[in-house]
Formats: sequence, structure tokens, C-alpha cells
Amino acid sequence: MKVRRPALDFAKSLPLWMKDREFCHILNASSVVIMQLEPYLNKVMLRARTMLPSDDPLQPDLKTFVQQETAHCQLHARYNRALYEAGYDRLKSFEAAIGADYERFLDTKSMRFNLGYCQGFECLGPLYAELIFEGLDDLYEGGDQQVIHLWKWHLAEEYEHRMVAHDTYYRLGGNWLHRLYSTFTTLRHLKKYSGMIAAHMLKVDRAGMSPDAVRQSRRAAKRARRRLAWFLLPRFLPLLSPFYTPARHRSPDGLHSYLGEALPI
Repeated sequence: MKVRRPALDFAKSLPLWMKDREFCHILNASSVVIMQLEPYLNKVMLRARTMLPSDDPLQPDLKTFVQQETAHCQLHARYNRALYEAGYDRLKSFEAAIGADYERFLDTKSMRFNLGYCQGFECLGPLYAELIFEGLDDLYEGGDQQVIHLWKWHLAEEYEHRMVAHDTYYRLGGNWLHRLYSTFTTLRHLKKYSGMIAAHMLKVDRAGMSPDAVRQSRRAAKRARRRLAWFLLPRFLPLLSPFYTPARHRSPDGLHSYLGEALPI
């Protein structure tokens, strides 16, 4: 694990950076959520560091985890500014609502709840890394490479630090049944916001479309959601096992060589 700060300029690429508008907005919505989610992850992990012995083997990994997530946030802040400037007027209010939820979690929920939420999100990292590296090549054709680099870098590092939240959760009292509950709580919360954000962006786009184009866009949105679900569902099922560990996720094709050679630093 190491901290990387790629040199990317995608201000002119957004919001539509690949040919499938509807799938594009699924990932754009994720960026809006990430802007509040990753600072929350860092706050929880920093609290966890204070609860572990100073010589615990997780301490250096937690430090790198926080540094990686901070770097992700810095680039996603630029990503989101480009989305705001594109005219999606409700994005800031969605982001504020998500942030308020996370502050409430930190103020009123137990450490076990917060750690469970964090591992519930982090267990998605290897799944989405596989999607980004292996599942979208047809959509990348003609797409903006700067934004593609952003998502590949981000998800490659999510794969790289896939064990940290999981191990911290178990080190501080987690168990299988609570992990399942926490994971579904996380997924339900994230799905709620990402769905509303993507729907808002599509609504703004469709305001300038003909009725026929709107119908086509709605059909395309259903296809995009179905494509994502069919990709993720079989990969999600192993997470339900009491013996699940993120260590068992294979490295997506090209991920390690990408971090070593192809990422523009």
C-alpha cells in the first residue's frame, strides 16, 4: 500500500465522459456520495487508531488507508465541482444530506455501528475494481481517458487496502451476523442516495430531449442498472459467508501493472 497522487485534468470532460450517458451518471452519482463518505471513513478509522495499541500491526495500514482516502477526496472534489458547474442544481443539497447523516452516525451511533458501516462499504471495493478494470471496456471506447484514469486509480487503491476496514472491524469486536446486518445497512443507505442523484442528473439532461429521446433514455437507464446488478450480484454472494475475507478476492486483470506503470503520476 502506498499513497499516489495522479496528475489528472478532467474539468472539461464532465459530465458525459463515456458514450453511455445512463451508466456514466451511475458513476457520477458515486462521486457525489464519495465526497462525504470518504471523510466519514477517515474519521472512523482515526478513532479506531486510538482504540488499538500503538504497536498493533494495523496502525501503519490505517495510516496509509486514511492518506489514500484523503487523496481520493481531493480529486473527487474537483470532479464534483465540474458536475456542479454543468447545471445539476440539487447535487450540493444531496451532498449536504449525506454529510448530515454521517455526522449523525458519528455523534449518536456506537463505534461498532460505524466500523460495521465502513467495512460494508469497503467490501464493495474489490467488486467495483473488477467492474472498472474488466467489465466496462465496451463503454470506454471513445471515452475520456482522464476520467477513466480517475476511476481506475481510485478502485485499484480500494482493492489494495481492501483488508483494512474488515480487519479493524473484527479486531474491535465485530462478528459475522453483525457484519451482515451492517453491510446491508450500508448498501441500503448508499443505494438510496446514489439512486436519487443519478435520477436527478438524468432528469436535468432529459429536460432538453425530445419525447422519443426521453423514452430511449429511460430504457437505457434500465439497461444500465440491470447490467450493474447482473455484474455485482454473483460477486456479492460470497460476502454472506461467515468465512468471508477480502483477501480471497483475486486481483482484477491489469490492476497491478496499472498502478506500477500506466497511472499518470
